[in-house]
Amino acid sequence: MLEMFATLMDDIDHSKTLMTVLGFAFILAFLLAVYRKIHAVSPLIPIVAIVGWNGAIMYILGLDYTPLTAVLGSMTIGVASEYTVLIMERVDEEMARGLDLYEAIQTSVQKIGAAITVSGLTTVFGFSALIISEFNIISNFGLTTVITVGFSLMGAILIMPAVIVLMYRFDRRSVHQKKEEISAAG
Repeated sequence: MLEMFATLMDDIDHSKTLMTVLGFAFILAFLLAVYRKIHAVSPLIPIVAIVGWNGAIMYILGLDYTPLTAVLGSMTIGVASEYTVLIMERVDEEMARGLDLYEAIQTSVQKIGAAITVSGLTTVFGFSALIISEFNIISNFGLTTVITVGFSLMGAILIMPAVIVLMYRFDRRSVHQKKEEISAAG
């Protein structure tokens, strides 16, 4: 019986990692296909941090991975990518309207950030009901889901704007370097 449990836990750990990696790969491929530019990776950068935070908080709280909590990596990627893509899209829209990068980020976070926050908090409150379950596996799933969505909100509202700034700086440097190379060659 103990061997079977150990095997199950190993399988959960392996499948958890595989599901998370596949989730990242699928979303990255999709974002690159849709946007066809390097900025397409920017929504995934905060998500890497969020997935790490989830693992850290589970460790700190002493929560074990179960068949339910093992899906958190994939679930985090799905939920957080929605929030981060919405921020990225809104910044692009505001810049297309003529705002500079920092104004576009500020306007975007003020406008769409409120909607994302309300949406995320409704999800948090919905999953909060699971926390009071008498079944430990369901209660832990509820708690970890609430934490995951909270981290996803923080990643979108706090980290994604910084990532956007870094991506634009990188893009400008790349364009500047290409111009210098063309000038030097010509």
